[in-house]
Amino acid sequence: MLRKSLYLFLAVPLTLSTFSAAQAGSNADLRADEERLRQEEFRLQHDRDRLYMDRRSHAPRYVIRGDEAQIRQDRARIRALRADIKRDRQIRRHRRRY
Repeated sequence: MLRKSLYLFLAVPLTLSTFSAAQAGSNADLRADEERLRQEEFRLQHDRDRLYMDRRSHAPRYVIRGDEAQIRQDRARIRALRADIKRDRQIRRHRRRY
């Protein structure tokens, strides 16, 4: 029983990564990533504005720390999206060579 569940646990991520690799580099995937990047950049700007206003209005420290944590999370998501876009573009360039 344990062995079957372990095999299933290992097989599912491998199967999903195969399907996602087949989709990577497509125009639709690239456009979707660029749209998500614009949304995340807008969210980051909104969170920066909120942090600025909280600091200006002398909000409690826990509010400011929460804003700073949200900004760090936004930046991490943006970095991940930019890396994904870069990878998709490299895949597209590589496909054209053949």
